[in-house]
Formats: sequence, structure tokens, C-alpha cells
Amino acid sequence: MGVIHLARRLWENLHADRRRPPHARLAALDDPERFVWAILPHAARSFSFCIALLPRHTARPLAVAYLYCRMLDTCEDLPTSGEEKAAKLAAFRARFDVPIAGVAKSLAAPPAIDPGRARDDADRTYLLLLAQAPRVDHLFLALPAAQQAVIVRLVRRMADGMIWAVRTFAAQGGALASDEQLTKYCFGVLGNPILFADEMQRLACGLEPEVDGARRELAGKVGEAIQLANVARDLEKDCVAGVFYLPEIKRAGAAELPAAIAAARRKLLVRALELGRAFRPFLAGIPSPRISFARGAALLMELFTLAFWQGTAQRLGIDSPRRDRITPARSARLVVRAVFSRRGFTDVLVRLDRVFVEEAERLARGSAATLPGTSSSLDARRCQTNRAG
Repeated sequence: MGVIHLARRLWENLHADRRRPPHARLAALDDPERFVWAILPHAARSFSFCIALLPRHTARPLAVAYLYCRMLDTCEDLPTSGEEKAAKLAAFRARFDVPIAGVAKSLAAPPAIDPGRARDDADRTYLLLLAQAPRVDHLFLALPAAQQAVIVRLVRRMADGMIWAVRTFAAQGGALASDEQLTKYCFGVLGNPILFADEMQRLACGLEPEVDGARRELAGKVGEAIQLANVARDLEKDCVAGVFYLPEIKRAGAAELPAAIAAARRKLLVRALELGRAFRPFLAGIPSPRISFARGAALLMELFTLAFWQGTAQRLGIDSPRRDRITPARSARLVVRAVFSRRGFTDVLVRLDRVFVEEAERLARGSAATLPGTSSSLDARRCQTNRAG
């Protein structure tokens, strides 16, 4: 049965049309298990494959936890005012403020958000997920008490971090004011889920889930390296929305904005490549048996992240040598090696660590670049209009 479930999860991921989510089909799925695995590729994008690759006893709690985190993201993204965002986040967190293990038969209804707030098909998927939270709750309440406790801790940490971010952005005119605030934001958004995945894997290996301060710091660096990719990808979109993760973008006028965004991407890339060095010690510290899909899933997460940053460097005019490029075929080979060999996993981590170093050196040698083009200019004008409004 385990192989059948794995095949179904991977099939859902490989055949999901992420550009056109099948909302009607998803809404019609009454079976909670089928609903979770069907919506995960549309809610989690690349990370859904990492989760689907895991054995069922680990994949189920990770899928549930990721979907709860996505619901929190929706509570932060779609309300318009800071006060409403904080209220929705607090309401979702409150669902887990009651005794659960062995007691709860259901959780409180999720906070409602006006469907008219959806800006695109992705937002409509997220609103569907939030509305169907009871289906995810069904799987959550069927998990062992120890796994439930780790998920509850994650939801509370995530909600607290997001409420801090919402209030900070509101108090500072839609912007973060320093690198320290950006690091704190990234830990709240992705450092916590990375820490959670580590705790869940420790639990699966019969260990106490809590980790020490050094391990927590590594999780924070890995999470920041990944989250900075999301920040770098959406700089124009966030600017239009009046959200600025770097203060220099907010200060830029319409004429200077394309160059400011290019410089910001470069700054984020420098920081991410530095933080990427944490992948090797963090992944090497994951407890695992001789054959481990957890190693493969963790490595896939690093490969997705490195591939994105290589693409960002290419946009800035800095290309990677062919031998260092992360491609789907190469990723598949490396993941298989990691799953079936501890030594192979270690060798791959060493090589990828060198790639992070070499990418940083190429970036240091590269010249400053801008992101010219009609798209950036249009976004600059839209940002200026948004500020004036």
C-alpha cells in the first residue's frame, strides 16, 4: 500500500496544471486524503514534490502542516488592512489554542475572507483551501499525538511571526527597515517550517523533536536562503502592492525603480549565496536510516533553491558554467544517489557547497546589472501610482 500511495502522490504532482488549477474538481473532492494530495501541488508548488517523495507516515503530517502554513499566508496576503490581517492570523492561530490530542473531534471554523479579494487563479486556490480547512483538519486529528504537538507548535510560531511582520510593515509604511528585520521576517515565514521538518524527521527516527540553538540557527539560515528567493522573484509584484522588503526600493523614484530593483536582486543574491553554505551542515545533520527518502526530499529542496538563484544570476548577466547548472535530469540523478547512499549524499552536499562558493565568486567578479524592459518600466509607473494613491 505504501508504494501505491507514493505513486499516487507523485502522479498528482507530475500531472498538476499549476497555471490552471481545477477549482471545481478540487471543491468536489469529499475524501480528505484525496483532497489534500490533489490540492498540495497547487498550494505548495515545487515543495509539494519534496513532500510527496517522503514515506506516508512522514508525508502526511508534512502535507497537513504545509497546507496550514499556506492558509496562514492567505490570512496575511488577502486582507487589505494591517488590522484585518492581524485579526485573521490571530483567529486562525486560535483554532489550535484548545486541547487537541485525544480530546478534539473538530476544530473551529477557519476565518472567512471575501472571495472578491482574489487577484488571480492562485489566490482562488488559496481561498478554496482556507474554506476547506475542515478536510485538512480531518487528517490532522487522525495523526499521532506527538506529530500533532509539533504541528501545533509550528502553526503558533508561524502565526506569531506573521503578526509581527504585519504590524511592522504597517508601522513603517509598508517597508522593512533593516537587514535584521528581513532576517527575522524570513525566519518567521520559512525558518520555522524548516525547523518543523527537522523536528518531524527526528520524531520519525525515535528521537526527541526539539533541537539545540546551533541547529535552530542553521535552520534559520536555510529558511532565509529559500525565502529570499521568493522575495527576489516577486519584487515588482510586491512593489505594486506597496510592500517593500528592502528600504532602498521604497526610496527609489519611478525613473530609478528598475535599476533599484535590479540592485536589490543582486543584494539578495549575494546574501542568499552566503546563507546557502548552511545547507551542507544542516542537511548532513538530518537523522536517517541507510535508505532514506527524507535525504532525497531535503536535497531536492536545496537543488530547487540553487537552481532559482542560478536563474537570478543569469538575469543579472552572470551565467553558470555547464558543469554547475542544476537541471531536472541532474537533480533526479543526485536525489536517487542521496536516497540510496549515505556516502553519496555526503559527496553531493560537498559538491553543492562548492557550487555556492563558486557562484558567489562569479557574482563578485560580475559587473552591476539592471533589468531593462517595458515590463519593469510599467511596474515602476504602477508602483508610483500606488504610492500616490
